Amino acid sequence: MKYATGQPKWSFPEDTLGGVLTGMTRSKVISQVNENLEKSGRTWSELVGQHWAQLLTREQTQAIADGILTEFQASQGRKFYAGAEISVLDKPHMYVLRSDGDIYYDASEFTAGAIGDGDNVFRTDDVTGNVLVIRKVSDVNRLIDDGVPEGTIAVIDDSGGTLTAPLLPDFEAVICLAGTVRSHLGILGREFGVPTLMASRLSRPLVDGERVTVKYSTEAQNAEAFLDEDRKPRALILPANEGA
Repeated sequence: MKYATGQPKWSFPEDTLGGVLTGMTRSKVISQVNENLEKSGRTWSELVGQHWAQLLTREQTQAIADGILTEFQASQGRKFYAGAEISVLDKPHMYVLRSDGDIYYDASEFTAGAIGDGDNVFRTDDVTGNVLVIRKVSDVNRLIDDGVPEGTIAVIDDSGGTLTAPLLPDFEAVICLAGTVRSHLGILGREFGVPTLMASRLSRPLVDGERVTVKYSTEAQNAEAFLDEDRKPRALILPANEGA
């Protein structure tokens, strides 16, 4: 094989933001690799071993990343959402915390009275509790020292689960603004038996101390679902006085 083909093992649907980003990245990387192959006069098999660095240089990789960010910002009006605070600290020109840049949905998107929804990781009883927004490592450190208040529903950005893993068993429930039921946080929530919503959408920010009811009694989302026709209805997030 002379050229890189980049046939994906799996991909997001092309009409989703994830599909656009992965497609853009794959296309640009393959194009640059094939250009380098052409200039080298060698075949793919000759370069993937000892001379693999000729396929794609660090400088070219950075140029591709910068180009994708520029195109993304032009189309979406924001930076990439960070999966963890360290991304924002390390590369603030590229990343923003989801809770600093989230796009809120029109209330008409949700059933009357609901302020949001999310993909339910596993089915259990509905939970009413007090919102606690956890966005940074310093928030976690404070809670480790002071303890998690009883009845806390944690609202977090990090779908990786690394941010809040030390505290997870202390939460009454979790609302995550990112990820899927296949994300690390979803897996940890299921294993610890902590009711968890992933990929949650909101019509407005949730604030510390606000009481909400989350319909964790909704059927769990199918972990294999990618397309709308395969997806289960999403669990609702309601003001506590409307949760009955």
